[in-house]
Amino acid sequence: MRKPRVLLAILAAATIALTGCGSSGSTGDADSGSGDSSWSYTDDLGNTVTLDHTPTKVAGLTDPLVSLMNYGIKPVAAFGWSTVDKDPRFEKFDVSGITTLGATYGEIDEEKLIEAAPDVIVTTVYPTDEKGTIDDSQPLYGFNDKEQQEKIAKIAPVIAIKMGGKGADVIASQARLALALGASQDTVDAAKATYDQAATTLKDAAAATDVTVTVLYGDADGAYVVKPADEPITELYQELGVTFFEPTPEGYYWGIYSWENAGKIGGDLMLLQKDGYSKEEMAKQATLAQTPAFKAGQIESFTSPGLDYVSQADYMTTLAGYLADAKVVTD
Repeated sequence: MRKPRVLLAILAAATIALTGCGSSGSTGDADSGSGDSSWSYTDDLGNTVTLDHTPTKVAGLTDPLVSLMNYGIKPVAAFGWSTVDKDPRFEKFDVSGITTLGATYGEIDEEKLIEAAPDVIVTTVYPTDEKGTIDDSQPLYGFNDKEQQEKIAKIAPVIAIKMGGKGADVIASQARLALALGASQDTVDAAKATYDQAATTLKDAAAATDVTVTVLYGDADGAYVVKPADEPITELYQELGVTFFEPTPEGYYWGIYSWENAGKIGGDLMLLQKDGYSKEEMAKQATLAQTPAFKAGQIESFTSPGLDYVSQADYMTTLAGYLADAKVVTD
């Protein structure tokens, strides 16, 4: 999920005309990695990368790397909002041997990246409107600017996963890439089976309640409420029957409320994005603290789960539990 600071700074991370990188299925030609046959992959932006061997060394943004690791693909280097040893999404993984390229957004140590010698670099790209428009004047997500992105792309070709539209499509894209990079079909199929069971659990929980869910992020500038149709994760849950609070401020992706107006944020169950204000910090905002959800104590964590079968199966099961425990507290 995008962070508001970047959204406000660059509206949405997009792409420049680069060669992209690896996936599987009909667009990827995965070989044994022996070096005597070619490998190609067309990414979500339509950019194709061709190599003389199957990539075995992957670097990239932590968001898609979580999904790749869930399918058994361990990266050689990572950058993002935090380091992998401090990102709770990586707690279950052995992160030894993963080179840290930076500790904050846009920080990428080029010398360390060269030393890691990746075959490909994986990141994401967000549309700038409901139509799915990609603004090619802006960098891909994770890069500070286009100049940095161009330098990084000279080290290894960049693959972009489009984080817009239907959540199910993004999940399929991440699985396609994992398979192209060497994940086993059995691993993906098993994860998909668990995911299907979790989706049924969430669908049943949503059907059994009238609770409205609000996903939000807070910082010193105010509260940012996700517009559910614009975020693939919440779009996925909405498709399964979860009812979301629809923010009223105009704009794409976020409904942005000043703290003076935060009392207008509705919903019976609030899910707080992990990288923003904590529950305790949010509660210090008098207007938000007076909302029915806060007064009822129905505040839970939104972990920004990866759009892959494993991450989503885990969080959908958790969300089903939240819905079962929550009560309608708004009028």
